[in-house]
Amino acid sequence: MKKRNAFTLVELLVVISIIALLVGILLPALSRARDAAMVNSSKNNIRNIYMANQNYNAAWKGRQFVGAPSNLAKYGDNAQQCIQGYLNTIGAYGGAYGGEMFDGWAPGPGVQFGETENGTVVFPGNVPEYIIPYLWDSGPCSTGSAGRYGTHMHPNARQIAEFMEDQIVNKAYFAPKDSIILDGLKDCFSSQGNLCPGVKGEWSGDYGSFHVSEFGNYGWGPAIPYVSYIYSPANMFNPRVWKYDGTGDGFTDPCTFNSGFKAPTLDQSKYASNKGYLLESHWLQNVTGESCSPTWNNLPDSGALAWRNTNNDNGWHWGGCHPALFLHSFRSTPVATFNDGHVDVLDVNACDKADNIVAAANEAKYGGDNLCGTWNRNTPDDDNGYWMEASTDWMDCSFFTHTTNGSNGRDIVMDVIGNQ
Repeated sequence: MKKRNAFTLVELLVVISIIALLVGILLPALSRARDAAMVNSSKNNIRNIYMANQNYNAAWKGRQFVGAPSNLAKYGDNAQQCIQGYLNTIGAYGGAYGGEMFDGWAPGPGVQFGETENGTVVFPGNVPEYIIPYLWDSGPCSTGSAGRYGTHMHPNARQIAEFMEDQIVNKAYFAPKDSIILDGLKDCFSSQGNLCPGVKGEWSGDYGSFHVSEFGNYGWGPAIPYVSYIYSPANMFNPRVWKYDGTGDGFTDPCTFNSGFKAPTLDQSKYASNKGYLLESHWLQNVTGESCSPTWNNLPDSGALAWRNTNNDNGWHWGGCHPALFLHSFRSTPVATFNDGHVDVLDVNACDKADNIVAAANEAKYGGDNLCGTWNRNTPDDDNGYWMEASTDWMDCSFFTHTTNGSNGRDIVMDVIGNQ
């Protein structure tokens, strides 16, 4: 009888065990490689956006895009007055200086939303959220509808998108890990206009608005899509706004002095390699749970803060979800590009240590119980800074957005770089 070649049961189990062991070893490595690839993709994205801004700056003799005219503050005593006074002076929207190309309407300041299906470029009118870089919750430069909003949230303004293949929904604007935004905007990437499909006729044609039902019942649907990256508001005002030198209250509202909206050029930054320029808006790196953060629902259900509260019938959210932000956890390490153009990550825990170091130095220098470190706690946002009341853990460092001394400040110090 001819002998048959075959594995014994024991041999088969050994082979299966070896394969399972190899898979167990390789899967984490593959996962890390995939994660590293997505981080590198985000770094490439943010580098491209930075270069688009550099091209814009070069075209405007070094001036950054901020949305607000440099002399806006001289036209009034608060945000609305300043904007309306400016529009009246330049003859915008049917005034004496309106050009024929706008049918008698001169373009106003702020974000350009892009072209609608009939080729018209849509402007924000006199909406502060699309003109002023950052709106506090109180004071002259504030708004009753969307506190802490502003042009800092729109590096995809058409002024910049013109250098990004003229697409305000260019894929480089979206980090590969930003799944909530990518899912919400999936229809935008195939739309025939420069905006996302919206409510027909609200602006002009089918592509004039971003007010769609899946984003809740918020009263004014954003007319330009949110993207994965934001500017640092601290770079977008006169550094005097954020200045702290141990005297006074350490904050000056930009509407209260004529040059409040005059932002310096990036090459004027005192610590250009330590001051963030753009970074990932949401907590995307080292996430330990769901992308949606339940902490937003603990915000006060009144006033300007309510617009991000998903419990509020008029709140804005991504279909019932609001992701945690980049500074909401000590584990977060957002991809960032700095004022000098280099790309790296800003470790939130390290930024907190840097804040403590600078705060201790300020306390020794100025005396008293000084709590103002790398970020300014003396703004109308107080200790909450940039939405810190919606934090997911004990982290309380509002770097990047509220940098002390603005573009002359720093979000990280050399003492903690490489020693985190």
